[in-house]
Amino acid sequence: MDQIDLKILDILKQNARAKYVNIAKMVGLTEGAVRRRIKQLKDEGVIRRFTIETSIEFEGIVLIETEPAKTKDVTQEVKKIADRVFEVSGEYDIAALIHAYTIEELNSKIDEIRRLPWVLNTKTLIKLKD
Repeated sequence: MDQIDLKILDILKQNARAKYVNIAKMVGLTEGAVRRRIKQLKDEGVIRRFTIETSIEFEGIVLIETEPAKTKDVTQEVKKIADRVFEVSGEYDIAALIHAYTIEELNSKIDEIRRLPWVLNTKTLIKLKD
């Protein structure tokens, strides 16, 4: 990866929908060269996905206690529901970060986690402000 790749990545971080032709003008390459570089960055796993940012209205952290031998299984299922998932030490086994546009959506995702097999207990923290 060289300086041009780094500049391409920076442009895509600012705007994941930037057109290849516009990126090419900014980095001084042809559109085809930019297309090849982005494909290579994706193939190498440097670019894992293209995404958007929104203003999320609600964020919650769900602390999850699991059957001890089933933490990994629960973690895999929670990853399908939550935005970020961490196995943690202490009273709880998993911490899951959930973003939602409405409180109803947040509650629905929390309920979905609570219904998973091997989930013994949960505690939810809702972010009030930054």
